[in-house]
Amino acid sequence: MVAELAGSPDEGMQKQAENVPKSKEAPKKARVPVLDGIRGVLALAVLLTHVTYAGGVMDVGEHKGWPVFNWLSVGLTVSLSPFFLLSGLLLYRPFVRATFAGSQRPPLKPFFVRRLLRILPGYWAVVAASLLLINLPTIDSLWDVLRPVLLLQWFVDTKNAMIPGMEITWSVDAELTFYLLLPLGAWLINKYARRVSDPAQRLRRIIWPLSSIVLLGLAWEVYVHLPFMGAYPVQMFWPPGFLGLMAIGMMFAALSAYQELTGREPAIYRLAAKSPLSWWAAAFGVYVLNCVKPFSAAGDGDYPPLSQALMDQILFLLFAVLMTVPLFAPGARSRFMDALLGNPVSRFLGRISYGIYLWHFPAMYFAFGMGNLFGTPPQPMFMVIGTIGFWQLIAEVLAITIALSTLTYYLVERPAARLGSRYLRSGVPTATT
Repeated sequence: MVAELAGSPDEGMQKQAENVPKSKEAPKKARVPVLDGIRGVLALAVLLTHVTYAGGVMDVGEHKGWPVFNWLSVGLTVSLSPFFLLSGLLLYRPFVRATFAGSQRPPLKPFFVRRLLRILPGYWAVVAASLLLINLPTIDSLWDVLRPVLLLQWFVDTKNAMIPGMEITWSVDAELTFYLLLPLGAWLINKYARRVSDPAQRLRRIIWPLSSIVLLGLAWEVYVHLPFMGAYPVQMFWPPGFLGLMAIGMMFAALSAYQELTGREPAIYRLAAKSPLSWWAAAFGVYVLNCVKPFSAAGDGDYPPLSQALMDQILFLLFAVLMTVPLFAPGARSRFMDALLGNPVSRFLGRISYGIYLWHFPAMYFAFGMGNLFGTPPQPMFMVIGTIGFWQLIAEVLAITIALSTLTYYLVERPAARLGSRYLRSGVPTATT
């Protein structure tokens, strides 16, 4: 009975989709270079955040950083959040289009093949380098190798989750979890949303379940800050704390699909198109608020209390929305954004941004001369804060990171993507031919 009720509305939705003016779809591709550029800029901001920590700019424990610059650097912690939102936006888009059009869902085999080949080869390259060049003397068993190779270090043996050089890899777990859950979540939302025929009602039935995931992220932040968890519990890096950002990206994918189908521009997109730079001005205000840490201490890079942690979560959500919506909202145009993000340098940095993100921690260990490559044992990064001047450290880390990211992009990431494309076309792996 449900299938019969869902059948006729989908026919109507398909007819509506056929009648959408083509001009409504035109702006989508024009924004892709800018989305490449924002990835590059934000990846450098994430790098700068960690280098200012290791270089002694932030206040960490008993170490006092630079006046003013300490809180400017702490504020950069918001720079990671747009990556998660963009993942939700771009990956959910084909699923939600099928929900609105009443068509079949996208095939799952290409989705998983492309996604896994997008993140795992580059990740494994960093794991291999970290194990062989930094951590080799600490490897006592095959399990010490399999844990990071299988992305299990953050879920098992959590006392030793932060393997030197791989501290940043918790986010790969979060992305992979999203990849695995997205088709199931999209199917459940599709079943629920397609019970109604009106596009606006269908949109609401997509938005409400996703809103609950955002609330889950806030609840998870409360959980990891309960007294019995202690400071810096590994659970703070688990996926529930970040799926909310991806859910917001999925909401925007739904809004875009709704506009493509009906020609009705959502109010939030009209606001972004009216004054894109005002959104970035508001994002700068969020950054400043993150600098001053109203419930903690300005410039403090230590583990925050619960009140500040919840504030951080809200600021991360706001920053991600304010930074990205003007870049993908149809009709939003800014010469400044195009010049800053659409130039060849920014776009190249965007293409290698995954490598920048993964390689900058090993690069810091190389700059500090830590690891078996240098004949010294690796130490936790907080043990060597400020032992190298910031300007020397940032120069060395940037040079090493850009070089390794470029090599990984051309020698690992692009060949893996091409192999995946050939495999999906032929149905058999081409590596054997």
